[in-house]
Amino acid sequence: MSEEPAIVELDTDIVKTVLVDAQGGNAEIDIKTPYIVREVLVTQRQRIPLYTNGTLKSTDALAALGLTVREYTRLEVETEQYASYYEQNPTLATRVRQYAAILTAYGLEATATSDQIAAAIQADTTKTDAEKTTAAASLLTLIHDIEINVDEVCPGEGLTAWTIMPKLIRYLPAEGEGE
Repeated sequence: MSEEPAIVELDTDIVKTVLVDAQGGNAEIDIKTPYIVREVLVTQRQRIPLYTNGTLKSTDALAALGLTVREYTRLEVETEQYASYYEQNPTLATRVRQYAAILTAYGLEATATSDQIAAAIQADTTKTDAEKTTAAASLLTLIHDIEINVDEVCPGEGLTAWTIMPKLIRYLPAEGEGE
């Protein structure tokens, strides 16, 4: 009978495998253990406050949330705001252009008061008294129409055409634009 060869056992042979629990003091757990119990952080949508005691968080804290701060100048904001008004109501540009032309004809600035406009109309030596009355009435009608247009494009904002007239003139689109 022949002898079977002897099995050689080496000191470096892997003969046992276990899991080592670093959170459990390096305790060894059988490799066939089906589960362990752990506290797991669950990702969920949350409201993250951007202010602390009424103060905006630092730029670093905002950056950690993926936010940056962008600042706009008055010119940038107003250019967009008034362009929007003219886009929403093209008739507004036509009427403001007519009003600005009247001011220019009398040598008045966009900030002219109603008294200054009335005085300029009365001082116009090229018009008869009846024409001055008609010009004043036409101007009042034009201002009223501008008021209606402003109310249509910014309802509830408490703006009156008279108070924003200088800016309506300043941001008036070039002729043919916004009409």
